[in-house]
Amino acid sequence: MAVAVVLLLLLTASAVESAGSSSTVVAGMVFCDQCKDGARGLFDYPLYGARVAIQCGGGDTPMTVRECSTNWFGGFSVRMEGSPDMNRCTARVVHASGHCSDSGAAEPRELTLAFRMLGLALYTVQPLLSQPDKPMDFCPAVPHAPPAPAAVAANAPSSSPPAPPLSVAPVSSPAPPLPPFWRRRPRLLPPIWRRPPTVPQERPALPNPEPQPLPTPPPPSTPPPSQGSACAYDRWAVPEHRCHWKVVTPNTTVAMAFGPLAAQRYGPDMTLREALDGRGDAYRTLLREATAALLNAYYNAPGGPFLYPTTASVIDHLNGALLSSAQRVLIEGARFRRANAGGGGPAGRTKLPCELAPCGTAN
Repeated sequence: MAVAVVLLLLLTASAVESAGSSSTVVAGMVFCDQCKDGARGLFDYPLYGARVAIQCGGGDTPMTVRECSTNWFGGFSVRMEGSPDMNRCTARVVHASGHCSDSGAAEPRELTLAFRMLGLALYTVQPLLSQPDKPMDFCPAVPHAPPAPAAVAANAPSSSPPAPPLSVAPVSSPAPPLPPFWRRRPRLLPPIWRRPPTVPQERPALPNPEPQPLPTPPPPSTPPPSQGSACAYDRWAVPEHRCHWKVVTPNTTVAMAFGPLAAQRYGPDMTLREALDGRGDAYRTLLREATAALLNAYYNAPGGPFLYPTTASVIDHLNGALLSSAQRVLIEGARFRRANAGGGGPAGRTKLPCELAPCGTAN
């Protein structure tokens, strides 16, 4: 049905393309009714080349207004100038080709006004049918009911002699039973085994065991307090203690250990071993004490009693002093020196020893 609507719209558009101020269009489709059932079904197909006539006036000899032929899709359209009233007009197939050429049995269909607007009136018609001489072999057979006896008796002439009464055949006796071979034997299911009921026996009550006291868990062992270590720059500079350097080495550059601010201030090539020899300048002294504090932070466990619990805190304080004034440089250098001398813990009240033992062999 959707394809038929699209075809009708295409035909309508082509018909009104060159229309003037007002026009009337009649559109529809023709199908080959292969089963001759009078309705469009599964086996019917659009008929090409069929001749359709638009007739008005009614009666036995209606007047043919227009004629047209169907296209490849079985559709047709007729355009007429003006806007005549065609509600009483019909469309019918007057000629068809192929095996559906029995156009004499085609019934006319009335036109229906679809819409009228902007000077255009569109009339549509239900699908027209053209039938073959006889139904196709693949069509389903239509059963014909025999005429009723009363109707046959009414249509018979009165001069004929009355028909003899119908003899009723005697009711035969019931059929004998089937032989035993054809009887269906009943299905025997195996017997269901059921356990005989047992008498419940009373069981002696068990004595309630006395609750035993739970063993007392041992007190949690307190870990021994961590002993930190704090060593001055001169202890880290001797070759006997180079085995205690962690993460960094004496050849690690200051730029890699402290970041780009330290590299901008002290150059990209200065090593940590050279930084431990700095003196005579507030910025060199700050770098010397910061390097010793960095080695102490690497040596101690994170969060230990050393004044700078992590290496990140040492790097942040050094960069903060480099971005501040000269007074801040002196203050941070003094704090680094106090931490390397063993001052640590809360408010610096814990004195940390230097636990660096000489290495077995000098590097």
